[in-house]
Amino acid sequence: MIKEYTQKNYLIRINRLIELIRLFFLKIFSLVNQKLNIANLFASLTSYISDISPSAGRIFANTAVRYIFANNILLNMQIKKSQKIAQRSSLKRILIISDLNIGDAVNIQIAANLLKKIGAQSIDYAINKKAYSLIKYNPDISNVFAIFEKANSVSKDEIHYLNNLIKQNNYDLVINFCPFLNKHSINGKNFINYMGLSIYVANNYFKQTKTHITYAIHTFLNKIFNTNIPFEKNYLYLSSYSIQEAKKIYDTIPKNHKIIFFNIDATSPFTFMPFSMQLSLLEQLSKLDNVSIILSTSFSQKNLQEKLYSLINNKKHIIPLSNNLPIDAYAALIDFCDCFISSDTGGLHIASSYKLNEHNKALKNKTAIFSIFGATPANIYSYDSYRQNFLKSSQDALSRSYVSDSPCKNITCINKAAKKCKTIRCFYGINTKEIVSDIKNYLDLNA
Repeated sequence: MIKEYTQKNYLIRINRLIELIRLFFLKIFSLVNQKLNIANLFASLTSYISDISPSAGRIFANTAVRYIFANNILLNMQIKKSQKIAQRSSLKRILIISDLNIGDAVNIQIAANLLKKIGAQSIDYAINKKAYSLIKYNPDISNVFAIFEKANSVSKDEIHYLNNLIKQNNYDLVINFCPFLNKHSINGKNFINYMGLSIYVANNYFKQTKTHITYAIHTFLNKIFNTNIPFEKNYLYLSSYSIQEAKKIYDTIPKNHKIIFFNIDATSPFTFMPFSMQLSLLEQLSKLDNVSIILSTSFSQKNLQEKLYSLINNKKHIIPLSNNLPIDAYAALIDFCDCFISSDTGGLHIASSYKLNEHNKALKNKTAIFSIFGATPANIYSYDSYRQNFLKSSQDALSRSYVSDSPCKNITCINKAAKKCKTIRCFYGINTKEIVSDIKNYLDLNA
């Protein structure tokens, strides 16, 4: 009896010591990261190495992240920390803070869906201002706060607004998915930070398991709250007015035509499909019989749409989209299309979401998704119906991903805002003829 008691007491002391060590290292890491922004510095460092030797940059970055940041020990520490916060938190009122891009707002709303299913009474959502019309009708969300202006920084005024919001509403739990915010800048009695999810995604990436960001958010929250809610789809709720505006454009297209929506824009040079590649795809697609191509506008590359359009030989059924079209009408217009082609950008995640109107009535949702990936890890952000460990889109249609074989591509490319590569190799190895052939076969077309 004495021996058993001694052994039990010994194990309790060891567990306490491990917990103290865990808390110590988490505190050190948090303080260092707050001062130096380690992730950005490391992403910049790997860019310089990759410029000198692409393969060395890839090996160095992946090895360092895998064994220092994405290891099982650090992941388990973060999960336990988040579980403790979740256990002591009421689910009466919750604030979710999205990352800053429009696509982030679309993807991260999946968290509200799970939280509602496990009993959350009121869920508020802080997002980029431009995404407001895409999110405001989500029935799982009580209040949408359109706060953020930029995609790569948070201003002092925005932080001040967030803290006032948290104070006024006295949230029981704040879940932050924005890497530009942390518990030192944001108040809140119970605060779950983005770090645990980041480690979880990276850990799954190296394990080569299903890692798509929406799926990862869902499964990570299941772990935190000790639930087992099955993953369904990512939903997007649109106003009837936006659908009517989109139909006006659709009605101008010949009814016997298949419709391809070609998204030309991307916010980063490392995810932006090269001009020559876009032109090649458009030239080949324009030769297909009974096809109309909606050509999106660009907000990141001045006059890009005009330059592409001017060089396409067969312009007869090319429809340049106005840059005045509201983003919710843009989303609704995609639903009228048979195919959507894009690199990694917010439009891709809008297109891939399952669309309903504000009265919860499903739209067509038959748009095939063809995504072309450069720098960012495709299994984290892309959609594919056939690739192992990829997430298929939420559309009731085919999804395909075309992934470059860039020699320097590595996990730090996910942090594209911090990359400083002088030589951009992101889209090496993409075969435009293969993409067009797959689209042609899917649509059962003749050239």
